[in-house]
Amino acid sequence: MHALALVMAVPRRSPSPSIIVAIGTRSGDRPFTYPEVERLQNIAELMDNILTHAHLAAQAALQAKLEHLALMSRGLAHDLKNLITPVSSFLIHTDGHFPPHSAAAEVHAMARRSVTVMTDYVREALFFADQLQPKFEPVDIAQVLHSVVEVTLDRAKARSVTVSSTCRHFDPLVADRVLLQRMLANLINNAIDASGPGLEVTLAADTSADECVRLQVSDRGCGISRENLGRIFEPYFTTKQFGEEVRGFGLGLTICQKIVHLHGGVIAVSSQLGEGTHFTVDLPFRPGSGRNGTARP
Repeated sequence: MHALALVMAVPRRSPSPSIIVAIGTRSGDRPFTYPEVERLQNIAELMDNILTHAHLAAQAALQAKLEHLALMSRGLAHDLKNLITPVSSFLIHTDGHFPPHSAAAEVHAMARRSVTVMTDYVREALFFADQLQPKFEPVDIAQVLHSVVEVTLDRAKARSVTVSSTCRHFDPLVADRVLLQRMLANLINNAIDASGPGLEVTLAADTSADECVRLQVSDRGCGISRENLGRIFEPYFTTKQFGEEVRGFGLGLTICQKIVHLHGGVIAVSSQLGEGTHFTVDLPFRPGSGRNGTARP
């Protein structure tokens, strides 16, 4: 007589164990022997070690990549800052020296706008290049979400986009409040820029299946093509090509990834052209208690 048999094994002393389930036919109704269970247990521990090493290797590779790119950005940003300073000083000194609506006045105004854009770029590049030391403290997620919606309100109104937020009540998250707000604001601003008038951007906070804080930013905008989806976290890569006011520097999502990495979390993205984009950020309630991972497209 044959019967369907099932046995499960969980690796011992694993911080984030994976369950192995073995299903098959078995002659008779005798229980599994200790050597059979031990063999499966050994396989479970071997697989868990492989997965742990893979996560650590990915974490080390991301850290090395971020440090290398930060070094390049720091040098470039400092050089640009030194070049911009005298130009900006000259434009301030000559402000109002040209007849209104004249060609010289228009060129002057255009130069002022260009310097502003370059200054914003330098500020972003220096922020990305900084060796950030997060200030961890208990954070009320509901208050963070409220602050982020307030910060992005003007941008949303300018594009006739609505931003809404929902938050499930749970214990405070240990995080850097300023960095967390910066990360969420970057994601929401991207969602606003990708949305047309009358559309909505949603921000939600809940708990994930593995007991992390799950933050989600969703839009129903233009979406991201499959070929670009795997590159959006690369520094200086941007899909924003809609004009002077919207075109990005390609550092916003890289900064988001860096902030998530500093908190020991994982950021993932899914998107369909013409249907919208969905970002998910999973953060452990206490840094160091969860998985420290890279982006997952």
